[in-house]
Amino acid sequence: MLRVYAALSVIVEHVDHFIPGWFQIQVNTGILRSLALTGTGAVTLFYVLSGFLLTLILLSEKRRRDEIDVMGFYRRRTRRIVPLYYLVLAVTALASIATAPDYAIVFGRQFDALQFTATAAFSAYIPLALNAISGMVSHFWSLGVEVVFYGLSPWLAAARSVPLALGLVIGLRLLILAVTPFESAAHQIALYLKVDSLAIGALFAWLWLNRRSLVERRLTTLPARIGLAVTVGVLVVAEMPEHHVLTDYAVTLVAGWLILNISAGHFVIENRFTRWLGNLTYGLYLWHMLALFIVGVSGMAGTRVYAAVVGITLLLAAVTYQFVERPFLRRPRPAPEALPLPGGIEGA
Repeated sequence: MLRVYAALSVIVEHVDHFIPGWFQIQVNTGILRSLALTGTGAVTLFYVLSGFLLTLILLSEKRRRDEIDVMGFYRRRTRRIVPLYYLVLAVTALASIATAPDYAIVFGRQFDALQFTATAAFSAYIPLALNAISGMVSHFWSLGVEVVFYGLSPWLAAARSVPLALGLVIGLRLLILAVTPFESAAHQIALYLKVDSLAIGALFAWLWLNRRSLVERRLTTLPARIGLAVTVGVLVVAEMPEHHVLTDYAVTLVAGWLILNISAGHFVIENRFTRWLGNLTYGLYLWHMLALFIVGVSGMAGTRVYAAVVGITLLLAAVTYQFVERPFLRRPRPAPEALPLPGGIEGA
């Protein structure tokens, strides 16, 4: 359910932000807005969970076989993310080309081939950081950050000292942020290039595999769970600044703590419906901006806006999961990804 919650949080924020701005339509997400994470917080949760799951798989493979099949890992990641990514990007590009003249406020002066080229290269975080990308493809930025970590993760997991290797990734981003002027392109790009959130998720995976007794004695006890629940509540309710480094780290550490507790069997909500929703979260994230645009063009207003966006997004995600994602996921997969994951944790 963590992925579902994160995806719905992103949708809530984008409905609140883009529909009034683009279409001058009043929306009402009501209590949902106060129960959801900010979009940045939700993406950070995605990152920590992805870093945890992928590294757990890689470290388990390393422990079992004394090596990591790097090319096999890259093939699995490619089959998982590329087909749907390019389908949604192609549909978005066609919709943008067809409607940009009538909806300049949506696409703006930055509507050009450059932003789509950057997005196609999994580098949308660069034009977004430089304020040169339209809203319709702006949400693709987070997948580009994940791809950067995918390139690094098998080598980090194969390192003699995994915590040290991951610490270097975290330290490098912090160093870039520390030595570059705030308004510089390098600093702004580094603000979006949050590979350290994935690396911290990976550190929690190492902790789960190698310090299980410590986790169970310190981080998943009843008092720890009560403290975690209170902390999560504060982070959800509090207004948090976007792309603020200290806030990002607070969300990252709490997300990792929560994942450890779910791995230990606490806070688990798992049934056939939640597993089905979990399978759709990649599609939910990719399709929701197009659904948002469709609803905005329709002129719908009020509380119906959010329900319509979620409904259309769910429909698109369900169809493409069945006919686009699953055919690639059905291909034979090496043993590492067939590993049983901790209780309540969805596969990556």
